[in-house]
Amino acid sequence: MKLWFILLLLPSTLMAESIAPYPISIRIRDIISAVGPSWNTAGSYKAVLLREDEHAALYIFRGPYDQAPLVYAPQLATTGTYWGTVPWLEFDDAGTLLLHSENRAHGRNKWEAMLSINEQNGSFFVSAFNVSGYDSLDPDSFTDCAIDMTAQTLIVNGHEVTPFPLPTEVEVENWNSGYAGLCDTLAE
Repeated sequence: MKLWFILLLLPSTLMAESIAPYPISIRIRDIISAVGPSWNTAGSYKAVLLREDEHAALYIFRGPYDQAPLVYAPQLATTGTYWGTVPWLEFDDAGTLLLHSENRAHGRNKWEAMLSINEQNGSFFVSAFNVSGYDSLDPDSFTDCAIDMTAQTLIVNGHEVTPFPLPTEVEVENWNSGYAGLCDTLAE
């Protein structure tokens, strides 16, 4: 009887170990922002941004923080230690996770960006990306770009651009600066 029970649990135990990333230890000093749980979605979850050098990594959990995260997205945002360079998380009224990042403190190029992250069937996707920026020494030089993956729209400096087909489902772990670079390319 005991052997049957062990054999029944063996495949699920092996699968759980293969899916779960390495154990993480969250140090208070590395937490940049944390939100949750969001009760506006089908399943509640919580998210935390952790500092990893000059970047921020996003972790999304369904249970306690000491369990394996559902999502680990390294280098999802840049971060600094001064006001105007620290990213933050929040939920909107619909339960969409918003990741804000900005540079309002350093250099002449100021910008702010926002990723909208939605849950569908237990997976987390980037549904929209907005970025705006300007050169503080050239006030006529600005960029305002909004990419909506769900609606398949791209608006650059107030003009709708007919993009090549945008991906409709970009998992947050696979988001990279190439998508953000699309705005820079079309604004030129």
